[in-house]
Amino acid sequence: MAINKVNGVSAVTVEELLKQDLRIPNYQRPYSWEVLTALQLVDDVAEALRDPLRHDVPYVLGAVILHQEGGYLHIVDGQQRLLTLRMILALLDTAQYGMVLPTEGQTPVSLVWTALQQRLAPMDQAGEFLRFICHQCQMVRIVTDDIDEAFRVFDSQNYRGKALAPHDLLKAHHLREMREESAATKVAVVEAWESVRDEELDRLFSTFLYRIAKWSRGESALEFSIRHIGMFKGITARAPRELSPHHRYHLAAQAALPLLPVCAASSSQDARDVGRSRFQLDAPIIAGRTFFEMVAFMLGELKLIEQEVWSSGFKNFGPEQARYRYVYELFIAALLSYTNKFGEEDVAAARNQLFAWAYALRLELLRVQFASADNRARGKGGGKRSAFVLLRNAMNASAIHHLAESVHSNNVEHEKELRAFIESLQ
Repeated sequence: MAINKVNGVSAVTVEELLKQDLRIPNYQRPYSWEVLTALQLVDDVAEALRDPLRHDVPYVLGAVILHQEGGYLHIVDGQQRLLTLRMILALLDTAQYGMVLPTEGQTPVSLVWTALQQRLAPMDQAGEFLRFICHQCQMVRIVTDDIDEAFRVFDSQNYRGKALAPHDLLKAHHLREMREESAATKVAVVEAWESVRDEELDRLFSTFLYRIAKWSRGESALEFSIRHIGMFKGITARAPRELSPHHRYHLAAQAALPLLPVCAASSSQDARDVGRSRFQLDAPIIAGRTFFEMVAFMLGELKLIEQEVWSSGFKNFGPEQARYRYVYELFIAALLSYTNKFGEEDVAAARNQLFAWAYALRLELLRVQFASADNRARGKGGGKRSAFVLLRNAMNASAIHHLAESVHSNNVEHEKELRAFIESLQ
């Protein structure tokens, strides 16, 4: 049915909205507003209250997008605002809106709660402020029973808050695909996901998984955004008759692989190779719990690969130096592609080849922008092959030697240390 044309979009007061059966879905990030953001909301409302022209005009606090399911309204967008408003009302009228919140520690919710207490306690005309919020402040309520539509229309920027990133929407999608899993399993998945910093998740998807997927097909990977998340939604087993033979094969393979004797892990390296076998970068993703297992594995794999790079003499050319940022990312992405397919086979030689292939771009250009790295990655311009396309099509690890790079630079003063290092690898 999607958004109802009659009452799917409506303006409601804060009091009316908070009286509804609202739920925070488990895919939402925890409360994260900073103290200054919450206090700014108080100041904005107080200023509107003082404005005589506002007294007969509703003060709109933005939109809230709700997904109607199972008799409840799940908050897709607007959670931070609603929780902050709920805290304000609880402090102004404990009898009606009282709530129990942590007052110790340094969590965002406890810090905001304490700051709001200090700001509201000495407020003159607190009763009038309360009435103004409840009856004069409104929000635009958008309700849909189609979760995909909810995410399509959700406001890309929360009120003074942080927009949901593509990986947040992927988390939501794959949690929905875990309908048959136990509540304990879902909680464990969410806790594991939330234990990883947003920056790490964004880096995994934006800098590596998305780019590798595009570059291995010879396509440009300029920016990972919400419109690209379809490539990571994966295969669902809910309607197997509608699946193609290709998808049925991968579903069966994922189910059977952990049971095979060849996948028995007797060491950390065995476990790593089992993970590589399960989560092949050029294979479809399986929706649901397997997606979260893939993300956990890839985060660990990326960390190990970078540690191994630093211990192998490459640390002088890392991303902390801005001029190496894009070629470093190119190198690590290519190395991740190699080890994902061929494991530790001839990995030292492959590491050298891929470093020379990626960093030669820094010798060729005085300034490397991402567009140049993107062209190198997909094999466009300069007569250089794409390591990603080569690896995707390779039948054995020796194919990497077709990337052999000779060092060229028209500027003899340009990157002498890097040039000497690459020459030492060949």
